[in-house]
Amino acid sequence: MSNVLPFPASTRPAPPRDMEPDTFAPDQHGLGDWVRETFILDDGPLHNPRHAHLEDAAIGWLWTTAENRNRDRMVAGECKLIGPPQKRWGRAMADFQLRQWFGYVPDFLITIDATVAAQADDWSFCALIEHELCHAAQDVDMFGEPRFNREGQPIFRLVGHDVEQFNDVVERYGAVAADVAEMVRLANKGPTIGAAQMRFACGTCMTGVKRG
Repeated sequence: MSNVLPFPASTRPAPPRDMEPDTFAPDQHGLGDWVRETFILDDGPLHNPRHAHLEDAAIGWLWTTAENRNRDRMVAGECKLIGPPQKRWGRAMADFQLRQWFGYVPDFLITIDATVAAQADDWSFCALIEHELCHAAQDVDMFGEPRFNREGQPIFRLVGHDVEQFNDVVERYGAVAADVAEMVRLANKGPTIGAAQMRFACGTCMTGVKRG
């Protein structure tokens, strides 16, 4: 199956080359900008309307060479929601580390396995990135309407898979897991962006985040 859209491989950001084993490095090579310009902004080449609420979100991107396994599966990415500040040392230390890395405390922290990313083909890399973005959702009220704070800024939350995978990722990159009618339909329809070949585990999913 040929890719539906061309992929400008020269624009894809790579992990830092000088990372030591079991270390973490904040994005300094344009990953965050590339993700925003590729998937989030309206004129992005692989724009996904599902991520529109993230246009003004602060996302901290972190590379790691530390291996993470859960249920005997290698974790390739993880999305964490950074909540409001708390007057506790544990949280204060975490916020201090975030400011050291990024200069600010982000709304979400997304960690990507640098080794997996470096070995992944282009569409598998995109699937990994979008998988984590799909966890970063805007909260809704009891009527399903988006929630905002008093300053008019979105209130964020984490959401789990549509099934065993996000519908968006399967529709755009091909079937990773399909066990209900809608997932099967999208899988049979074929990817609308490009076919991903890599299977990976997501640390966010392993935490039991509820479906959106």
